[in-house]
This record gives sequence, C-alpha cells and structure tokens, in this order.
Amino acid sequence: MKLLNIKHSSIASAALFACTLGMTSLAHAVDLNVVLLANEQDEEYDAAKVFQNYVESRTDGEVNVNIFVGPQLCGSANECFESMQAGIVDLFTATAGGVAGIYPPIQGMDIPYMFPDDRTAMGMLTDPEFTDYLRGEILDTTHDGIRLMTLTQTGGWRNFANADHAIRSPADVKGLRIRTIESDIQQQLVREMGGSPTPIPWLDVYTALQTGVVDGTKNSISDIINMNLQEVLKYITLDGHAYMASMWLMGNQKFQSLTPEQQRVVADGAALMGVVQFGMQPRKELEAYAAWKKSGGEIYVPNAEEMEQFRSYAAPIRTWYLDNYGEKGQQFLKAFDAARDRASKQVAEAREATRK
Repeated sequence: MKLLNIKHSSIASAALFACTLGMTSLAHAVDLNVVLLANEQDEEYDAAKVFQNYVESRTDGEVNVNIFVGPQLCGSANECFESMQAGIVDLFTATAGGVAGIYPPIQGMDIPYMFPDDRTAMGMLTDPEFTDYLRGEILDTTHDGIRLMTLTQTGGWRNFANADHAIRSPADVKGLRIRTIESDIQQQLVREMGGSPTPIPWLDVYTALQTGVVDGTKNSISDIINMNLQEVLKYITLDGHAYMASMWLMGNQKFQSLTPEQQRVVADGAALMGVVQFGMQPRKELEAYAAWKKSGGEIYVPNAEEMEQFRSYAAPIRTWYLDNYGEKGQQFLKAFDAARDRASKQVAEAREATRK
C-alpha cells in the first residue's frame, strides 16, 4: 500500500504555521505538535493537556508539547496523516474509521456489536498482545512511518440519532440519510438497514443536519452534546452498535529522533492519555444526557427482542468484511477475537472474585 499523497499547498501552510509557533520555543530541544480535531470539551483535549504536563515536567523542559485543537494544521484524518508523514504533526488521535486510511483492516473494529460491554472493551483495548499486533501492522503498512502509541476510547458507545423519528428497529433506518465517516463498515451497516450513508467531516455535521443534507448521525451522546447537535437532533436510540475505539499515533521518525529517556516519557505519557479518556467518558455522559433531555430530546432503549434484530446485522457485515479484506482481514479478526476472549475471561474471573 502506497503512502498517502501529500497535498502540498495545505501542508506548506501548516508547516509555516507550525514553524512560526516553534520559534517561540527555541530554548527547548524538541517540539511535539499534538493534534485533535475535536474541541476543548472533548476528553481528547483533557488527555492532551495531561500528556503536555506529564511530558514537559518529566523531561524538565527538554520536550515542549504544542496542542492544536480543530483544523489548524489539518482538517481530516487523511490530511493529518499526510502532515504526520511530512513531519508537521507529531501526534494525532483518530477512531478506527480514521485510521483505516492508513490501515484498512482496522475497520473490523466497527463491525456491529463486536464489543460486549464497557469493562470488557477496556480490557480488549489495553491488551498488550493486541496492541503490539496493531503497532506492527501499522508500522508495516506505513513503511515504518507511523507508530501506534496507545489504544483507548473516545465517546463511548456509538448510537443512532436523527431528527425525523424514533428508531425502534433496523427497519426504522430505511429512507434516512445518515452521516458516517469515510468508513466502509459504517456505511455498509446503514446501507444494509435501508438507509443512505453520507460521509461528512465531523466539523461539518451540524450544518449538514441543520440544512437537511442528512437526517441523522451515528455518534455517542457526549460527542453529540460537545458539538451542540442536540439543537438539530430529536431522537436517539441506545443500540450501542459500536464502541468508539480511539488511537493515539505518532510519526515514527520523530519518535526515533528522541533520546531513549525521552521515548520512555512520551510512551508513558501516551499510556496516561488512554487512561484519562477511559475515565473521563462516563463522567461526561452524566452532563451530556442531562443536556439532551433539557433540549427536549427523546431517548429510546430497545427491548431484548428489538436488540436481537439489531444484532442480526453483525453476521452478514462480518462476512462482508472478510470478503473485502481477505487474509489481512482474517488476521485482524483473529487477533481481535483473541483479545476479546482474554478480556472476557479476565472480567468474568474478576467479577467472580468480587462476589466471594
């Protein structure tokens, strides 16, 4: 797989901006540019601030961390990875759909209902064997250009939300134009349910809903509130079809340029970012649901029979995934399923120990 082509004009502008900022920190040996496309209300921003403090304090100022929120250096996952390859962006966070631009098989994470529950999902994403596997795959695919630093989550569970009517079964998706990211799996799920998948950049979703370009979206409650989408949405269905796994990635050339001690601090700081995001999400959901209800939004929780209807879409989409991603897809799902089995076993044992 070839590396992404660099869009010279946008990258050059970003480079000039980053270099101008870097002039203010010449006293520091190293600058790290951290990019997140969300806003300051997102748990990714909390994680980035913790990383900034940890790295700068633990290296005694040898490493300076610059945080860029929104489309300052890049406006989409693909652009950010291009900027990373150009040495402008050093750390960037993306969901599985975004990372699919450099490693397509990772879209297997978005096969519906693959994650059992919060505790097991956390165990899966912090599983060392699975993390090492993914790191190797991404390094190989990008020709040692991009390094996975940590796996975490951003936003919790992805649900269907729309402005038209309550979705009580997959049949209720029929005819709706649902915003997705540039992810084959996410688009296929909407298509299978009879809807029209419409990929739109995250920063443009509000306008797309407001103007009727799309009727709904697939997001978590906290992401919806962070972007004020409750102003243009009315119904949300808690089907939890996907757990929003997230990755922090780093330009490998920049990482290799650090001293061994700096590498250790950056790696530890990245791991800490993952912990922050896991912990912040449940807290943010309390206020998010309150804001949703205050706006007049309705919440629908499918019953057991309805959930079986939703889950019935997992098997054909898994088959579709394997048909489209071949041996690499088989290898990914084998590693993913093994991580889920290990995490499920550990959680079951921990629950039993708690009851003793």
